[in-house]
Amino acid sequence: MNITCEVARDMAELYKADLLINKESIQQIRSHLKTCPSCREYYKAYDRHTTEQRSKNQPSFSDDMDEVQKRTYAILAKKMNHHRIMEIIGTSAAIGAGSIMLIIGLVMTSKSLHKNINKGAETL
Repeated sequence: MNITCEVARDMAELYKADLLINKESIQQIRSHLKTCPSCREYYKAYDRHTTEQRSKNQPSFSDDMDEVQKRTYAILAKKMNHHRIMEIIGTSAAIGAGSIMLIIGLVMTSKSLHKNINKGAETL
């Protein structure tokens, strides 16, 4: 059974973190990556991105944590970082949308003022 690019990309995080238990899923991803240059590039970009993120936000593990706890902690830290980034993007989008609406309002007001000025000049 072949998987789609969407499925392969959705499973990137699990695949790269070695959290896939089902050997069939692992084999399907490997098979897909052999035949799909787009997904291969996506996985390479994913590797670069996660490597950069790890170097910036390396979670500190306690010495008494086992491997499963460390993986869980790392995934949680990554999700929290992703959530923080999404909040920043959302805030930026809201500010950008507000700025655009303000500009549109100013342009509309300016046009309205010019019409009123022109009407006043015609009556003189």
